[in-house]
Amino acid sequence: MNTDTIGNLSEFSPLEVDFRDALLSLYRGEPQRGADGLLYQIDETTRISVAEGMTLRALCLENGVTSSLEVGLGYGFSTLFLLAAHVGRGGGSHTAIDPYQTTDWHGIGATQAKALVNTPLRSAPVSFEWIDDCSHRTLVDLERMGRAFGLIFIDGYHRFDDVLVDFYLAQRLCQPGGLVVFHDMWLESIQAVTSFIRHNRNEFSEVTTFCENICVFRRVADDRRDWSHFIDFPHPKPSAHLLRHKQEAVKLLHAPVDLRVGHPFGAH
Repeated sequence: MNTDTIGNLSEFSPLEVDFRDALLSLYRGEPQRGADGLLYQIDETTRISVAEGMTLRALCLENGVTSSLEVGLGYGFSTLFLLAAHVGRGGGSHTAIDPYQTTDWHGIGATQAKALVNTPLRSAPVSFEWIDDCSHRTLVDLERMGRAFGLIFIDGYHRFDDVLVDFYLAQRLCQPGGLVVFHDMWLESIQAVTSFIRHNRNEFSEVTTFCENICVFRRVADDRRDWSHFIDFPHPKPSAHLLRHKQEAVKLLHAPVDLRVGHPFGAH
């Protein structure tokens, strides 16, 4: 969830023109085409900021990521930034998990991604896959298939236990040197999960970014913990900036927006 506006349009200048135009349309809140070909109004809460999106893109480019995965798809904000990174580096694949894509988001995210990947003028070999199932089942299936990813973006259900399960299953798919990225650090549930990782998962090293609302870990070793290992972990309080972000988000959540109770507030 993010309440930021577009800001300076020059931020989009590094993107391919079709990705730039698609993202600008999303950030302006223009109606988007769904899987049925009809146009639908989008809400103001389900998105990442431009700065966060460009950070995802930079992480892919700077780390030579050729395969990325995200839990959550929504309207496709983060998806388009990650696909743009693959186009920018000359090829790659992106997989998105979202069982609510059709029922809650009208298929907008998948429709946008497929259209941009399959454009006749696209020279870079880029692929997109949407998996219509829950993350706790899909992540296990992907491991059984032997899949691995250089960047995994976790942004589905935001409850502590759901996020922790997503991390536990997703980190088994993370390549050596690969990245696991969390969004919505203004939520105490996400802060608790990342605090657990800092204190208990030494095979992951935190990566510093300029975006306070995301948290990035790099896999630097294998898991060598003893069977009974556990270190108690503190629950850090959010900064003043993230507290303001939380206050703005809470206001939006109490606005008359048609969002089904219980679905994941993905930020895409």
